[in-house]
Amino acid sequence: MKLLLPLFFFTVQLVQAAELSGLPIKSTVENPALLLELGNVSPSTGIDDKIMQVVSGEVSGHEGDASIQTDKDEISSLHPGFGNWKVNFRFKLKSSLPAKSYNFWARWRQGGDPNVCVQTFEVWAGPDSSRLELRGTLAMKPKGWEYAWIAADVPVNLKSGDVVIEVRDSGAGHDAKVFDAFLLAPPLVALPATGSADKPLVLLDLGNAPAFAAADKDSSLQVQLGTAIAGPGAESVLTEKDEVQVFHQGFGSWDANFRFELNPAIVPGQYRVFTRYKSGGEVSQVTQHFTVKAGAKQEQLATRGDFALTNTSPWEYQWLQSPTTINVLPGDHWLEINNTGKADGAKVFDAFLLKLETPLGDWMSAEQAQARNRFLALTKAMPNAQQRLLVLDGKGDQDEMLFRGLATDAARPHYDKLPVSYLIGPDAEALARSLNLPTLPTAVMTDDHYGMIGVLSTPKSEADVAKFLTDPGKFGTMPTPSVVQGDAAKPLKAGMPEAWLVGGLQDGLAGVSILGLDTETVLRPNPNQPYLSLQMMGGEMRSWQVAATQANGVAVIEPSTQHSYGWSRGSGYAQLYLHVDQPTQALLHLQQSGIKTAGWLDGQPFKLTDDQNPSAGFTTTREKIKTLLHGLTTEGLVATALSDQTEAPQVAAINLAPGWHSLLVKLVMQHDQGQRFQFAGLFTDPTGQPLQSIKTQVADPSADLALNAIAAKLRPVIFVDAPANLPHPGDALKLKVDMRWHPILEETSLLGPLPRFQAKLRLRLVDYSGNEVAVKEISGLFPDQVEADFGKIADAGYYAIYPSLYTPEGKLIIHYPADGFSIVRGAAEQKQRLDKKKLWNNDYYAMADGDKSFQQAGGYFDWLERMGIYKTVGSYPGFDPQYKTQWQQAKQRGLVFFADSSGDSSWLNDNPADGQKFISTAAEFTRFFKATNEIDIRHEPEWQKLRDPAHWVERAKWEYEQAHKARSNAHYLGGSLVRPGEGDWFKQVLQLGLDKYQDAWDVHAYPQQSPR
Repeated sequence: MKLLLPLFFFTVQLVQAAELSGLPIKSTVENPALLLELGNVSPSTGIDDKIMQVVSGEVSGHEGDASIQTDKDEISSLHPGFGNWKVNFRFKLKSSLPAKSYNFWARWRQGGDPNVCVQTFEVWAGPDSSRLELRGTLAMKPKGWEYAWIAADVPVNLKSGDVVIEVRDSGAGHDAKVFDAFLLAPPLVALPATGSADKPLVLLDLGNAPAFAAADKDSSLQVQLGTAIAGPGAESVLTEKDEVQVFHQGFGSWDANFRFELNPAIVPGQYRVFTRYKSGGEVSQVTQHFTVKAGAKQEQLATRGDFALTNTSPWEYQWLQSPTTINVLPGDHWLEINNTGKADGAKVFDAFLLKLETPLGDWMSAEQAQARNRFLALTKAMPNAQQRLLVLDGKGDQDEMLFRGLATDAARPHYDKLPVSYLIGPDAEALARSLNLPTLPTAVMTDDHYGMIGVLSTPKSEADVAKFLTDPGKFGTMPTPSVVQGDAAKPLKAGMPEAWLVGGLQDGLAGVSILGLDTETVLRPNPNQPYLSLQMMGGEMRSWQVAATQANGVAVIEPSTQHSYGWSRGSGYAQLYLHVDQPTQALLHLQQSGIKTAGWLDGQPFKLTDDQNPSAGFTTTREKIKTLLHGLTTEGLVATALSDQTEAPQVAAINLAPGWHSLLVKLVMQHDQGQRFQFAGLFTDPTGQPLQSIKTQVADPSADLALNAIAAKLRPVIFVDAPANLPHPGDALKLKVDMRWHPILEETSLLGPLPRFQAKLRLRLVDYSGNEVAVKEISGLFPDQVEADFGKIADAGYYAIYPSLYTPEGKLIIHYPADGFSIVRGAAEQKQRLDKKKLWNNDYYAMADGDKSFQQAGGYFDWLERMGIYKTVGSYPGFDPQYKTQWQQAKQRGLVFFADSSGDSSWLNDNPADGQKFISTAAEFTRFFKATNEIDIRHEPEWQKLRDPAHWVERAKWEYEQAHKARSNAHYLGGSLVRPGEGDWFKQVLQLGLDKYQDAWDVHAYPQQSPR
């Protein structure tokens, strides 16, 4: 019973958290909400009735349906086939809500095309069921069979004494409408953040008469009204009651500008920005960019921040939060938000919301703010500049000269090619400390990969600032990294280390070797060193963390797994640095919660076997974690996996010579979501007695830890000075080694610059068997780019380069994973049999992005030739004139491309005239044609016209016939498919004759059914 009590309270709290986290609002004691639930289970437990009243309802009437079905947490109104019908729900409140306007949400799902099945919800209320009055009529579009909270566009006005509420639904549907709940809440709680009297939210509202402008005043919210004007590319602006619509014919890029007078003034500080807008267009192509400017006068506005947002629901409003904050300075009276980005037809803006995160304080006066503003007003957006200026601002005695110098006429020309970032407050102070910069404000110049070029903190004159902007390496300084001291080595206690260094968790079995060949053999991690956690559905940057050993010897890698690893499996690592004074034979006993273990000592793998004499406390029972484990594939399909047995306790014999050693253990697991990933390690002598003589620590004793902290952020990239990075035997091997930070999907930027340091770069070249071919050493300042000449190699094959950095004195800084290249023979025979070749490469956007991975103009064409492939499925959607030169080159070189009529577009070439023009143009260069990508799984509203079965077959017919008319040997692939067996769509298009207009089928080999 003692164990059950805390579990019970934990469950109650989970219920409350789940209920509230799933709601589209954040109600408060000052602004309580009303949740109207449906189903035969009593209302949600654990919800504070001071912030939300929860009431259970029942069906009070229905008309036109066949039957009503009440389940645990929903009520279904059933109707065979398509039709119109009604259903009403009645709720008896415990007490009436204050008389005022409320926003209304409904959560339901149903069959039928959402565009045809818009529902009408009437909200009736009164003191009892015989005296109900209409309080609001609301038109709302469903999400199909997907549950979602749908918000009404107009409010519902409740009156004092309304204790009975009836929600009446009417509208079309197919087979069923299934209702879960309704929600009424004051407009204020519909905002994505909460404020207070001392930190009020600032709502920058748009429209002729927005609701908040007329609402009752609230000390936690300031409302500022704004105006809108069309920017470049926009054709017109229409200001409605509570929104602004900015129009453009069809798909394209256009701008809009919104200006707000801050009256009354708002508190200076750092603000998070929330934006509420909607637009048309394919989600992957409609990212919007916002630049926020502010100042004391309209004509003197300066950039205070910028960010990018993507609304993932076309034509539906979303509140989206900026990833960074903006700065409001003392004296700011005007604020402008500039928008630019692509969309289809229109962009519709409702409001912006500012949430104060960090007040600036009173150290900056309005005059000092103006000095900063004069400088910031000169800066411009320069996304592809070679250098960048970062200004870290804070309380200091030398600010006047620095900002005067940055705003002089001599400085002005630099900002035509120099983007500027301005940071103030705690973030600036923390970054200055991390860079060992004792003085604020300070200016930091970097290259375009965050490499620091120079620092200027206390200029003596305006001329000093101009010199720094001209040559920061000469007239700036380079800070010395702060000394990092690792913890002293500590002896084992009862055979157990005080702590382990753990890395993880990530999907898959590869672990860190996904970054380079045999990475485990060179890896020597340190605390807080970056750890790239790759996942099947994305990934994130983590870091190596110190995991304290518990009394029972257990160390935890992941306290609670974020998702199921049944399908993908998962991997993590445990690292120790060991020291012995004399030769030592030891047994390492391991047990983990997963399924497989491997280990390396000083970079060499060691053998692990089942422990026949496991230590006391180690479990010898091998059980399956769970009979079935669930998860998601990369396509978002539910995957069901059969679980493996947990691994038996393992043991390894390790022989330690006097001195330091590196021990790395890899742990593979198959946990379900919410489980703990852990292990236990014990060192004994050969007789099984715990060792005390080994000392351990979690930081590399051989490394310069201060420089390691910088170097660990670099991502070496190595290219050969040969077409497509593919030299032929006997070619000179001139390597271009890029020892800088590079962006990846999981880390697109850094928080701060990377100081340069003197180091020796050692490059070890090995063949595929691991045999050392050559070693080169280059001294210089890093991060940087260098070149290395390895002469000529006669043999074809794969070669790996292992880079390492050392201090000038020879102390290790870091070992990096291997990068490599292949030496390939010629492909003349492949060219001769081109028409018979069945191997194609697939890149639907090859004309636009094929060269990117090679960092060479024409690299993709070279790669197709040197690999002997010559053929590629795809080119670029449509026949864009900017790629005509590449089409001509491909034809001259005998490279074969597919012409793509529409790619990932729902509208491109979707009529016979446009289609004829496309095919006539492309037919000069190719006989291969394809259409829309993955048409069978396009369920979004904007795709429904294109994928209507009759329309799709008609489109395929005209494209097929036009292609074969233009080229007698034409080959038409049509639209690609993903899961043709899912649903009836593919069956319907086949019944309409689609197979008559296909020369081949393009089916992407993702699972059709849930894999096991």
